[in-house]
Order: sequence, then C-alpha cells, then structure tokens
Amino acid sequence: MTNIGSFTFQFDQSEDRIRLIGNMSNGQPRVDFWLTRRLCLRILGASDQLVRQTSKQVSRSAPEHREAVAQFEHEQAREALKVQEAPLQTCAPAAVLHRLDASFRGGRYQLSFFTGESEEAVAVSVLNYAELHQVLHLLHRGSQALDWGAPEQLFDTQVPASQTLQ
Repeated sequence: MTNIGSFTFQFDQSEDRIRLIGNMSNGQPRVDFWLTRRLCLRILGASDQLVRQTSKQVSRSAPEHREAVAQFEHEQAREALKVQEAPLQTCAPAAVLHRLDASFRGGRYQLSFFTGESEEAVAVSVLNYAELHQVLHLLHRGSQALDWGAPEQLFDTQVPASQTLQ
C-alpha cells in the first residue's frame, strides 16, 4: 500500500475527469487515480457531514450557524494552501478510483483509496484538518472547472442523508 504524502490535481477537460497524482515529486512511490464526476460529487456532498461530526468549532455552533462556521474554516484552510500552478505533462497510467473512505482518529483524517481491482486500499493518506479542507477545495474547484454541477460554496447546501463518506 502506498502512503500519499503530497497531492497534485489535474482537471482534464478531454477525459472529463480529475487526475489525482499522489507523491508526484516527493521521492515516494507515485500513484495516479482518475476521479469521476459521480465520485467527486459524492465526496463533496459527504464532506459536510464529515466536517460537522469532526470539527469542534462546527459541532459546538448553533445549528443555524454550522454551515457558516464550516465555510469559514474551509476558507481559512484554502487561504493557507500553497498551490503551484503549472502545466502538467504526464503519461503515467491512472486507475479509476472507485471509493474513497475517510476515518477520523486523534485529530487526524485517514483517507483510504480503493480501485475496483481489490477490496484492500491501494493507498492511504493521513491529513490534518486544514489539509483535508485543502483537498476538498481542490476537488471542489476541479468539479466547478469541469462544470459538474458542484455548488457555488462547498458548505452552502443541505446534503441528502443517503450521501455518506465512509
């Protein structure tokens, strides 16, 4: 199993997918995944519930203010994001990501990446709260760039109960 220490995202108009590249230039084994519209929108939809359940600030807020607090925390993390905008030339093979599970323990999030080839995760990444928001921001931005119908703001809509991030 590959440990992902850095993320690179490419929004591919011709494939109508997002390429997530783990460990592109950090010396660890590289792994490439294609994220489909369906999976991306499910992840973004479930992110509200994940943040609500794991953020002390959000969970302690009055119900009518939770979305605003979550959006504020999201914007703080986005502003701290260090992004290098550069054209990405890659011909590495990429597997279609079928499932992304998120667990929370000890103030850290573990993302487990699953392709259709195995019931075991092919890669994992451990993130802090700000890094989780940064990944969500880049997925959200890519979904908007590809015109996938993502909401204007990530924590601005009611999420159907059926969408959960495992």
